[in-house]
Amino acid sequence: MADFSSESVSGGSSGPAVASKGKRFAAGVIDLILIPILIGIVAGLLLLNAPEGLRNVLLILINIAWMIFRDAVFSPGRKMVGTRLVSLAGDKVSIGQAFIRNILLIVPFVLVIGYIVELVSLLVKGERVADGWAKTRVIEATA
Repeated sequence: MADFSSESVSGGSSGPAVASKGKRFAAGVIDLILIPILIGIVAGLLLLNAPEGLRNVLLILINIAWMIFRDAVFSPGRKMVGTRLVSLAGDKVSIGQAFIRNILLIVPFVLVIGYIVELVSLLVKGERVADGWAKTRVIEATA
């Protein structure tokens, strides 16, 4: 069973250091603002002739897919700043963990509130609220 003591979570001698708030914020700007804007523009143009209701649902599903992909498969923002997302046991994040980790950001009705809550938590505690729910953490990447 994994050791969830504060030493292992904070990146003591047993593993990589927890990523800094600055690196996490920079990766978030890239992954949660810049890339979704680009995806939205491209998808919006491709779906321009689709009925409005269908287009809106598809854009929401594309955003959800992006967030899960970003956490479970590849994050350009984390790659650029030299961090990575792992489970508390140090393993690759599962699709389920990626979904749970992004629940505050993908439910359309709480999207804005979710971003604010997560941003405040990141700036104050250095980790997102949903990291605790998903049992994940962002650490410094090793070569």
